[in-house]
Amino acid sequence: MSTRTTPRSRTDAVRNQRLLVEAATRAFAEHGLAVPISRIVREAGLGKGTIFRCFPTKDHLVAAVVRERFAELAAGAESLLDEEDAGRALHSFMAGAAAVYIGDRGFFESLSLAPRSHPEVREVEQRLITAVEQLVTRAQRQGAVRADVTATDILLLLGGVRQAAAPLHATVPELWRRYLNIVFDGLAPPPPGHRPLAVPAPTGEQYEESARGLARPSPAPTDQDREVRP
Repeated sequence: MSTRTTPRSRTDAVRNQRLLVEAATRAFAEHGLAVPISRIVREAGLGKGTIFRCFPTKDHLVAAVVRERFAELAAGAESLLDEEDAGRALHSFMAGAAAVYIGDRGFFESLSLAPRSHPEVREVEQRLITAVEQLVTRAQRQGAVRADVTATDILLLLGGVRQAAAPLHATVPELWRRYLNIVFDGLAPPPPGHRPLAVPAPTGEQYEESARGLARPSPAPTDQDREVRP
């Protein structure tokens, strides 16, 4: 017997998907990606089988959360493209992005895991890269940033800011701002006669390849995950 999809069922599916993404966003941000599916379902207030009707695997749920984070970062970068002071605009973007890296444990973890390789995530990440490239180019034209810096450099350096501050985050939560400013000052054009950077910036193709190389089958569900299957 076939089941018909009604407008009501479609509306319910969209609502349930939104509740799950919101619950997962909160849980992943605080506890990281190891949060069991069963906990996310409880926090969303939904039935046990709902999540697997919306997201076939946990990777798909993580990808939905990561996609939204990338979209927020991309929108933030794009909103700064008309700022008169291009150097300040780039610094503002970096500060906002670093705050996300620091405050969202799950998002930072996802950058080196399989969900980042999902096509819908890669599409919005490319939108972010394009916007950051424009911010960097504008700052270079105004003499605020050295000519050999790329958008990929910026995004990777933000991870470094997070890693530098992480050991003392509980006791000095604003320490990342110190390291962000150190990094940003290092982007300034060097004086005449400076030594060139020892290694070229990674190319866009290399960055793409890093994401494609993350693709792998989802891990086997845990006992807690099995508890929520229909």
